[in-house]
Amino acid sequence: MIKLNLKYAKIANKIQKYQSQIDNIHQMIINRTGKGNEMLDWYDWAKKITNTEINAINFKIKNLKTIHKIDTLLVIGIGGSYLGSKAGIDFIKGSIRSNNKIIFTGINISGSHYKQIEEKLENKKWAICVISKSGKTIEPAIAFRHFSKLLEKRVGKAKMKDLITVVTDQKEGLLNNFVNKYGYQKFVIPNGIGGRFSAITSVGLFPMAFVGIDIKKFLDGVKKAMNDFSSNKLKDNIAYQYAVARFIFYKKWNLTSEIFVTYNEDLIMLGEWLKQLFGESEGKEGKGLFPNAVTYTRDLHSLGQFIQEGKKTFFETIIWNENREEDIKIVKDDDNLDNLNYLEGKTIDYINKQALRGVLKAHTEDGNIANIIISFKKNDEYTLGYLWYFFFISVTCSGYLLKINPFNQPGVEIYKKNLNKNLKVNNN
Repeated sequence: MIKLNLKYAKIANKIQKYQSQIDNIHQMIINRTGKGNEMLDWYDWAKKITNTEINAINFKIKNLKTIHKIDTLLVIGIGGSYLGSKAGIDFIKGSIRSNNKIIFTGINISGSHYKQIEEKLENKKWAICVISKSGKTIEPAIAFRHFSKLLEKRVGKAKMKDLITVVTDQKEGLLNNFVNKYGYQKFVIPNGIGGRFSAITSVGLFPMAFVGIDIKKFLDGVKKAMNDFSSNKLKDNIAYQYAVARFIFYKKWNLTSEIFVTYNEDLIMLGEWLKQLFGESEGKEGKGLFPNAVTYTRDLHSLGQFIQEGKKTFFETIIWNENREEDIKIVKDDDNLDNLNYLEGKTIDYINKQALRGVLKAHTEDGNIANIIISFKKNDEYTLGYLWYFFFISVTCSGYLLKINPFNQPGVEIYKKNLNKNLKVNNN
């Protein structure tokens, strides 16, 4: 389903030495005895989620589209409440196409951003899906206040009940106040699944289903990965191999950063999600690799110089789609003013592959940069679910190798407290 290539990492012969540590970590995961074990419900969630919930999601979306003629979904959420679903939607549907059916907001504090969304919604028939476990996070809370009022002005309070969907905690959280008062349909975020792992729950399933993604096939991919990554044997488990490779770079090579590299615009948000997944999971107690993300060949014209010849404190992890289903060919031009006729008949994907080969050679041979390659052959639902779970297992193992809790994010709460304090003090 996916392949892990450690040839350019130059450490393949060192992986097996960590088998005893992996044996212990594997037991910590499956027996739920490690730090933060109460947040391991994602581990078998794909088998626990009911057909009733999946059918309810699909029914709600069908109702929005057929009865209310909704053509655009405004998704309000931040962090894990939007990154996973946005990354998944772009992965399958494409970053440009997906923007016609779904808009994400609540991701910043910008009046200009709000105004531009208002303009985009002007001639649309739209509904809201608000996602927040606590309901207290200021960015989505403000966005929900603003756009729910805008929707009320557009359709009237009576119709809002059918056009607002809430994804939140079972009992706690401020959004339950709205559910209880106005009767909005609610889907539950499981208590034992943190935001950055929540793309396999209603948090990710509802937005993905709205744009036509088959969420059952997505969950089937997760289930397949659950089986494939159930072994404690390093030689059989590439998710553990990837975690160990990263740990060697960090602990033995003293590297401080991992650069996630994609070669396709549709994978940009995958890089953004991975920044959160690994950054929040590892970055604590003064430990962890700093995650960054680039898209080649675009960023070769900005960061390429530093990556090639700057201080080598990083390694690269390439995420590569081997076979894009959509492609176009270069056509012949009789004038050939651009001198490109030598590429006649070649596909854009072929040229991109040659770029990958050229960059890989430049970075590994001339730049002496270690590279890991994670590749897959299809950008479909099954592959997406499989890939997501691969990273879930890898980041959990990485956290336990560092002897930290991979499921909390206490540092994030500091800015939230300061922001809320500033707003309340300055409002008195």
